[in-house]
Amino acid sequence: LQEYLDHGQSEKKHLSDVCLILSDLSLSLLPDSQSQTFPSRKTGFKVGMKLEGIDPMHPSMFCVVTVAEVIGCRLRLHIDGYSECYDFWVNADSPNIRPAGWCKEHNHKLHPPKGKKQFDWQQYLQSTDSQSAPPALFTCCTGVSIQVGMKLEAVDRKNPGLVCVASVADVIDDRFLVHFDNWDDTYDYWCDSSSPYIHPVGWCEEQGRPLTAPQGHPNPENFVWEEYLQETSSTAAPISAFTLRAPHGFQVNHKLEAVDRRNPMLIRVATVTDTEDYRVKIHYDGWSTQFDLWCDSDLCDLHPVGWCQRTGHPLEPPPGLSHLPSPSQGVCPTAGCRGIGHIKGAKYTGHHSAFGCPYSDINMRKEMVLPDRLGGERVITLIPVTVRQHGNQSDR
Repeated sequence: LQEYLDHGQSEKKHLSDVCLILSDLSLSLLPDSQSQTFPSRKTGFKVGMKLEGIDPMHPSMFCVVTVAEVIGCRLRLHIDGYSECYDFWVNADSPNIRPAGWCKEHNHKLHPPKGKKQFDWQQYLQSTDSQSAPPALFTCCTGVSIQVGMKLEAVDRKNPGLVCVASVADVIDDRFLVHFDNWDDTYDYWCDSSSPYIHPVGWCEEQGRPLTAPQGHPNPENFVWEEYLQETSSTAAPISAFTLRAPHGFQVNHKLEAVDRRNPMLIRVATVTDTEDYRVKIHYDGWSTQFDLWCDSDLCDLHPVGWCQRTGHPLEPPPGLSHLPSPSQGVCPTAGCRGIGHIKGAKYTGHHSAFGCPYSDINMRKEMVLPDRLGGERVITLIPVTVRQHGNQSDR
């Protein structure tokens, strides 16, 4: 870090500001996010351990997963029976992972590996000659007053301009799953009661904002909550369940360490370039602004300065400051890229051409998509060129 701060006379003014910001490295840049403090212990997860985890492409589904890679306190998880293209990364303290047997114990459906209709953990561990991750490695939290089936109004995270009729589809500890009525689960998301994206029934009317009715509603322009609650035999989530958190403490020019969205096996040096009450705009230092992105301030992929060093995770320095060798035999032609990762995900660990580069111009101009692993003709958009609303028929 000091090498970066000392680099180049032309950067003196900028780096002086950075030094002021980072003068106290004990300062957490995520004051409102308990999950983003420094880990208190080294992770005990090992490659090959099996567990249960939420599929990020289908947030309502728990799947049988295997630890495929461990870097610092981050895990790459593989969904058993499916291509490595569907692998995903989580922090070791993620609430989206649970020990083997958790679903059965808590009456949640566990989706077995592809091709298996009946599933038993003990038999599966024996047949695969593997072991489950010890329960002590997982975190747990207290419960909430919201119950499955309760109704609310929620922001469509794929198009923040829409507030829609939604239901509580699942509750785990202090979090619950928001489901948009009459839409599939790819639009679902997990949150807690402090989320700025959820509101009690009647919030839109009080704020003078339009409320998007459920798909197929007979009279969407004149949606009435009282009638809908009666028709669906449901109740509204209590107002007391909504505890909006305070805005974040990020400031423009704050430095941090952020997971590379286009290449999530990497964590890069980054800078906050803009802020809203509950979101921040992140710039990866040394890279073009075309890679900048807006994200939630409590995103689990944002870490305070020093997080990588504390957890033993490699930190990618800005291009031009790196003395790290390229892991690939060929040389990627994209400026700043060391040939790590691939546009098609974890199935390939490296690349040497623009075709496979996550940062190449040809891949920046097209969506990064995968076929839905559950079958059918639908594709899942991993990295969109533009953000579309779920009310668009072509996005279903």
